[in-house]
Amino acid sequence: MKAVVIAAGKGVRLKPVTDHIPKCMAGIKGKPILEHVLERLVKGGAEEIHLVVGYMKDVIEDHFGPEFNGVKLNYFVQKEPKGTAHAVSLVENYVGEKFLITNGDVLTGTKNYQKLMETDEFEKVDGIILARKVNDPWRYGVLKTEGMKVTDIIEKPSPGEEPSNLINSGVYRFRKDFFESIKNTQLSIRNEYELVDSIKDYIKKGKDVQINYCEGSCIDIATPDDLERADSMMDEVFPR
Repeated sequence: MKAVVIAAGKGVRLKPVTDHIPKCMAGIKGKPILEHVLERLVKGGAEEIHLVVGYMKDVIEDHFGPEFNGVKLNYFVQKEPKGTAHAVSLVENYVGEKFLITNGDVLTGTKNYQKLMETDEFEKVDGIILARKVNDPWRYGVLKTEGMKVTDIIEKPSPGEEPSNLINSGVYRFRKDFFESIKNTQLSIRNEYELVDSIKDYIKKGKDVQINYCEGSCIDIATPDDLERADSMMDEVFPR
């Protein structure tokens, strides 16, 4: 299965680290975040990886080159920061019937990628969202579910109004018809085309989008504190 990695972000909240490198190239245990992600994607079964790059893209391309651990890397340039849905739209003609999407600044263990790429277990569903349980769901995109089926995603609800303690981890698998929902996506209040809005449109079309519970830990590297925390727990909780 082909994997799409969104690695175009600047990482404003990681300044001053990101003054000279893209967010996904910030170091953990002496290696860029993105390198840890690619290691686990390859071991999880990715046959080819599409990297959507943007801010300081040359840093990424010079570091990784045309392949990683024997797996071909393809680079797609998002020339303007138009959002995550726009980033994924660039690979429409280069994926198979099913494909995986992950944010380049999200760390999780190999097993989570492997499970999403095993087509037999989720053969009949249209989409899968890697879901994790947290104690403070109001800080994230919260998943509203009926059993294992996702019926909505509520972005940062008020404390006490969240429909569950399950949040969107930023790792997905979809069928290729998901691109129709990407094309339907409208600009958000942040003036970007948001992947979450595309997913909500996909759900409204009646598509069967289900959760897959995260095994082990998962962390979205957004701040220097996240970077420090990931560095201290890397080998223990994000197994390769």
